[in-house]
Amino acid sequence: MTLTLALFVFGLGVVLTLHLWPGFANPAIWQGRTFCTGCLPHSLHLPVDQVLLVAAWLPLLAGTIRRGSLPPILIGGVATIVASAALGLWLGLFRWAPGWPGMALLWFAGVNLVIVAAEETLFRGLLQRHILHRLGAVHAWWLTAVIFGLAHLPFGAEFAAVATIAGLGYGYVAWQSGSLWPAIGLHWVVNLLHFSLFSYPMLA
Repeated sequence: MTLTLALFVFGLGVVLTLHLWPGFANPAIWQGRTFCTGCLPHSLHLPVDQVLLVAAWLPLLAGTIRRGSLPPILIGGVATIVASAALGLWLGLFRWAPGWPGMALLWFAGVNLVIVAAEETLFRGLLQRHILHRLGAVHAWWLTAVIFGLAHLPFGAEFAAVATIAGLGYGYVAWQSGSLWPAIGLHWVVNLLHFSLFSYPMLA
């Protein structure tokens, strides 16, 4: 894939991921809902535009998991969960607040799977792979994680820092496994643990 085409696809993916494409009005599942005392309100919509992104690009970019990659996947996964949770707690971004909010958890799990599949398709499937061909695996790994963190700056510097650490984990398991599936699974688990075990989306 040429640089021009890669930038076009990545830009189009960003537009869809941020719900900026004209004509899309994703139905709301909940609007401005507060899940814990002192938490910011959270809204969740059916990600119709992101479904299109995943359907178009994930089959082309997913890859096949390499044999023998289970140990680095497990080690990277556990390290990512521990490091991102520890940093978020240390920064005061969230606190320990376990809870299972009924159907909300099921809605979140289903919708978030689409969202993380779209993000991993863009960042690890397209961006990291494209940088890898130009700068090598190590530079592709950390550069993509930094860009992933910067993409979360609208939520604050602390959130961006946690996203960068998590992005290092997602990128590592994608790199070591040769596939997006472990990165998607890890990203989904991290978000699900955040939603069910910690103050979500963050403290006000």
